Amino acid sequence: MLYIRPLNDQPNRFSPRDVIVEVLRYGWGMVLWFIFCMALAIGYLAYTPPEFYASTNVILQPRSSFSTVQGTDPSLLQVNLDNSQVESQIQIVKSERVLRYVFQTLDLQDDPEFVGKPITDPDPTGELARRRTEAAFQSFSDRVTVRRIGQSLVLEIGFRSRSSARAASLANSITASFMREQILGKAVSLQSSNDWLQVRKDEVNAQQKAVEDAVRTGDMGQQQFSASDSRIISAAAEPLAKSYPQTKLILALAFALALLTGLGMVGVLHSLDRTLRAKRHVQRDLGLNCLGIVPMATDRREGGLLSFLINLPRSALHFLRSLWPFRSDEQGESSEDFLSYSTSRAGTVSPFAESLRAVRTAIMGREVSSGPRLIGVVSCLPSEGKTTIASNLAHLFAASGRHTMLVDGDLRNSTLTRHYAPNAKYGLSDVLQHSESQITVSDVNIAPRLDFIPAMGSGRSTDINLFIGSSAMQGELKVMKAYDYVVVDLPAMSMSSDVKALAPLLDAVVFIIEAGKTTSDDVTEALETLQQANGKILGAILNKVPKRDWPTLLRRPRQ
Repeated sequence: MLYIRPLNDQPNRFSPRDVIVEVLRYGWGMVLWFIFCMALAIGYLAYTPPEFYASTNVILQPRSSFSTVQGTDPSLLQVNLDNSQVESQIQIVKSERVLRYVFQTLDLQDDPEFVGKPITDPDPTGELARRRTEAAFQSFSDRVTVRRIGQSLVLEIGFRSRSSARAASLANSITASFMREQILGKAVSLQSSNDWLQVRKDEVNAQQKAVEDAVRTGDMGQQQFSASDSRIISAAAEPLAKSYPQTKLILALAFALALLTGLGMVGVLHSLDRTLRAKRHVQRDLGLNCLGIVPMATDRREGGLLSFLINLPRSALHFLRSLWPFRSDEQGESSEDFLSYSTSRAGTVSPFAESLRAVRTAIMGREVSSGPRLIGVVSCLPSEGKTTIASNLAHLFAASGRHTMLVDGDLRNSTLTRHYAPNAKYGLSDVLQHSESQITVSDVNIAPRLDFIPAMGSGRSTDINLFIGSSAMQGELKVMKAYDYVVVDLPAMSMSSDVKALAPLLDAVVFIIEAGKTTSDDVTEALETLQQANGKILGAILNKVPKRDWPTLLRRPRQ
């Protein structure tokens, strides 16, 4: 009994093997996406102005007076005050007072690096000039970085600039402004205490003047300022290489982005794709026996450029034919030459021919006393290659020594009739329409041990209301049982209901599925229709498997 998997019982299709297959399937797409992401990264690196980063290291020196608070353990208080002091000093360095002094002292409000493109302002003291100055100061402030190094009392004061020399100079200037702020605060505190008598006024003034000169020149040298609560460990030196953008990091991020988004898109496409592409999909998703997989039929010969040029006109003609909306059910390149491709040429060796021979073997392997003799070949959609499969199987049965009959049962699109018997006097439809007139169809011998029954006579049309499952058809099929095999080319189920009427009269039905086109939902619906009509499904053939999914079984030996 035929088992059909319910539509709401679809298995999990996200196996590791499927992921690998899908990645290989979209391999070129992923390569192009990777190239695109890397090109964007390289373009960003090429068009983004490089920036240099320079920094100074300053160690904070807590005031000893903080550790003499009465009633407190000096060691514990020292640690707490050190942590709070570091955070406070970080905010002081980043404060507007410290940064504004550098900004104004060096006259940076008109610097193109911070202000951008110059704007003509008829009123230099107006609102527009003020906004531009504030924007320049904000840009300047954003380039300043202050961070604590680990859990130490050392601060790193840095600055980013498009010039390596300027990055070092401004980092030193900002550090000097920070030292100046501490010296000014120390001077104010000493003026209101008795310690003022112990400090020479000239020494404080000299240090204040020196630190102001350092702000203007951006050169800290080896100067130390005893009146400050901080000590310079190292001044900023001119960096030797750019710091931003970081080439290795940008390229690594672009690579990771391309890989993750590419795999993510493959996963999304895989989850949305319900087409049948492999033998395991047919067996797993439909519960059908896959009799074989058949690649795209082609008659191209190996020969490089010369062969390509020879076949170019024919390929162009096939392409134009493919644009015609009323195409016959043909395989591969829309050419009827393939209706007998596997046997019409002596010694034909190709993946297409060998795969059909494997299908023939699978069917003939069931040859017992009650084995299938009347075999219908059907597909869910038109142009899936069922006519080519039916014709070639009939040729192969005959070539195996079996007396075979090929029947064109596609009364609306009689491709086989046009190919094999275009001048036939009577056809199958004539017998069915005029069963009372004792019209008999003449068998056409098309190959040794292979006869053919056309769908209709030359110049005749088929009544669309004709019931192919009539008693007349049953009588014809009984006569045909004298043959070893009868292969009936049936119409696509989406185009006609003849299959449902004829399926109960056949011994077996072979379902043709076009790889990458037919969905599991379409096939399941068609199989349910056949099951309701008591059709006997022998199995399915996965047809038109792309070359990239087809293992190379044969290699033509070199002459």
